[in-house]
Amino acid sequence: MDLITVQVLTLLGLLVSCLAFSLVPLILAWKASRPSAICNGLRSRFLGKVNSFVGGVLLATVFLHMVPEMREDLEASLRERGIDTDYPMAELVTCIGFFIVHLVETLTSLCSPHDHPDGPSQYETRSSEPIHMDNPSARSSDGLVDSSDNAPSGGKNALHTLVLLVALSVHATLEGIALGVQTVQSSLLWLFFVVVVHKSILALSLGMNVATGNLSLPYKVVTCVVFSVSGPVGQGIGLLVTDADGGGLVTSILQGLAAGTLLHVTFMEVLSKELKGGDLLCVLCAIIGFALLAGLTALPE
Repeated sequence: MDLITVQVLTLLGLLVSCLAFSLVPLILAWKASRPSAICNGLRSRFLGKVNSFVGGVLLATVFLHMVPEMREDLEASLRERGIDTDYPMAELVTCIGFFIVHLVETLTSLCSPHDHPDGPSQYETRSSEPIHMDNPSARSSDGLVDSSDNAPSGGKNALHTLVLLVALSVHATLEGIALGVQTVQSSLLWLFFVVVVHKSILALSLGMNVATGNLSLPYKVVTCVVFSVSGPVGQGIGLLVTDADGGGLVTSILQGLAAGTLLHVTFMEVLSKELKGGDLLCVLCAIIGFALLAGLTALPE
């Protein structure tokens, strides 16, 4: 099976998984008399353990796969253009990608209207919540998506949800680009596994929080669909750029920015949230995830 076929199959898999995990809470809430009770029943500490495992795999993916491969490709592309330098260009591009994602999240948070400037951040969450940088239920009635059944609805709630949706979509697009720029099938499949688990958890959390809000059902469905489509769109962009560039300098730079995106996901959204509670089982899950990919990396290709 050639790389293009695998790319298309993983793109469809990412789309279907995000759609399924985000829409299931809406369906259950629509059929239930008490949506909040159904959605709270769906939340499980098991998701935190899975997220910790994903964080460990992401950590190994970035430092043991993406950065070394990107460094080799970037140095080769620069040498073809007569540029031979000892400057750590690969690390520089990766850090730029990290700060681009963090800047987008910060600007989104600043653009979100707040009633209480000193209140919790848009991206701050409770340790029991499976969703992290984009947790809409971390706030009370002024949150991006109100999870209270009796919360007031209106244009303000829709504006908060729109801001959240923009942040999630940009973030998912960047993660999709990380998939699209992969030129090795084995690396693509491993990264797809990690990203699809991570995005499914976010999609499930988004669906649960949107389901308990006071927005109309069509608006809730559109929110979930836009979030689900953004990742595959990013993967398609990465695939088209890589195909047009032929694995050259532009592809190497995109790979570096994608590595920075996943680095941000690893430290700012997964490990920093799941491990700060001192849960030894979460730490163990993260170590197992890292060790698994590190061991597979040591195997001959």
